[in-house]
Amino acid sequence: MDIKKPYELYKRIGFSLLILIIYLMGRSILLYGVSSDMGPTAGTIQSIVATMLSGDRYQRTIMALGIMPYINASLLVQVISSLKNANSRTKISKQKQDRWMLITAIIFTIFMALMQSANLTYQSSAGPVFWVRLFVTIELMGGAMVTYFLCKTNEKHGIGASMPIILLNVLTALATNMNIYHFYSYPILAMISVAIMVGTLYLENSFIKVPLQRVSIHNIHADQNYIAYKRNPVGIMPVMFATSVFIILRYFIRFLTYLLPTSQVLAHLRQNMLMTKPLGIGIYLIIIFTLSIVFSFIMLNPAESARQLQHNGDSIIGIYAGEKTKQYLVKIVLKWSIISGLIQAGCMSITLILAMHHAIPTPLALIPSSGMILVSIICSLVQEIENYYRYDAYRFFM
Repeated sequence: MDIKKPYELYKRIGFSLLILIIYLMGRSILLYGVSSDMGPTAGTIQSIVATMLSGDRYQRTIMALGIMPYINASLLVQVISSLKNANSRTKISKQKQDRWMLITAIIFTIFMALMQSANLTYQSSAGPVFWVRLFVTIELMGGAMVTYFLCKTNEKHGIGASMPIILLNVLTALATNMNIYHFYSYPILAMISVAIMVGTLYLENSFIKVPLQRVSIHNIHADQNYIAYKRNPVGIMPVMFATSVFIILRYFIRFLTYLLPTSQVLAHLRQNMLMTKPLGIGIYLIIIFTLSIVFSFIMLNPAESARQLQHNGDSIIGIYAGEKTKQYLVKIVLKWSIISGLIQAGCMSITLILAMHHAIPTPLALIPSSGMILVSIICSLVQEIENYYRYDAYRFFM
């Protein structure tokens, strides 16, 4: 008997398209009373970073915070969860984890909305600045929470959770900057970008296979069992999150300068915490490298993998189960996370240094990171689409 199935892939793609339409509609709603004059940071790397995460070039719409509260909350919750032992993690329900993430996102949203509203200029005809700024802060918070719920809803019913929105924002920023700043007039930048994208594509689809011996399998396919680790363990997550962490650090330093306006150290940090200054570039690259290692251990969790292998009676060929297996897996994850972090930070440093020495326009310095994010997201979306396609192709037999 043939069982008719709904086409899951088509439904999910359609739902994700609907999410993008709603998001684009939100991006067209301007903040009340905000001046159309470009602020002092327009055209800088910081504004380009913000555009990559929100799609709002001049930060004048209710979606100006973009997905930054969502991804920062996601990062923090994952870090906190990884610090708990295996037994504690199993006791945390999905509803409880979602509640933690929502609370964290709200905290990030309030902080970022206050800082962003302080950085805008307002029309004198809009009313008293205090009340206009308060209203704009509420608008920014509302837009960020709408984006949060769009991402969470797409995670459940669509394709790629927050990735379609990130992809849309990156494509918008990329197309705008390439057109305004004449990207093709800088062949060296084009060659660097292509090389980085090709390298990212290779790393995203290249695996290390750690062979396993499984006591429960005794057939001709037994030697085909293995643990697979990508050579780029956590993809482009370090670069993507590093931009957000960098912005949060800038917001925090700016907030501290309001509290301690006479501090020369904070004033120096605020002036030099830019991606056009050696200090800012160094901090940004250190964030990328650090997040590459941290994310690799959070996402892959070699200690937990070793515990599960021992619990199931399996082992790595030539390695004793237990502590030896844990040490072996930790070395693999550490090795490739360091290599991946150095490659990503090194690729980013090239164009940032070129921009610092005025060899290329400053807003084009993040073109390589945009390319890496695009390649990584497209690879992830293609893999997810393939999974749903195979699911739809499956036929039940009675």
